[in-house]
Amino acid sequence: GHGDNMTEQFAYGAPRIFDGNGWHENAALLIENGKVAAIVQRPDIPEGVTITDLFDGFLAPGFVDLQVNGGGGVMLNDHRSVEGIRTICKAHQQFGTTALLPTLITDTPEITAEAVAAGIEAARQCVPGFLGLHLEGRICHWRARARMTRS
Repeated sequence: GHGDNMTEQFAYGAPRIFDGNGWHENAALLIENGKVAAIVQRPDIPEGVTITDLFDGFLAPGFVDLQVNGGGGVMLNDHRSVEGIRTICKAHQQFGTTALLPTLITDTPEITAEAVAAGIEAARQCVPGFLGLHLEGRICHWRARARMTRS
């Protein structure tokens, strides 16, 4: 139909935007079809694009944390559920971490299996910020474990 070729665009305006390398003053982050398209100066925002002005502060990429030992008062070992994972992810968002791997500290095979099942379900439900699990401990194949113990 006729809507198939439409591009969904909007922009976030901010006094300062950090792109990972440098700062852009009085700029806007242009989003097209759910992805960052460009950082532009405010006068260069295309006509008709909805602008959300952040007014104060700055806009920067989110952090990715590959080993998170809990969050929001929840440890994965004790709360092996989608809700536990959701709580951990949400707790870290307020500090700028937008994607993470909750850590399961070395535990029994049963607890590990429950945590993995919760992780699979959290992935199915697309829990915001959840990338997967960080599993600590000796869960590798026995040959790999033997190599780890020798060194």
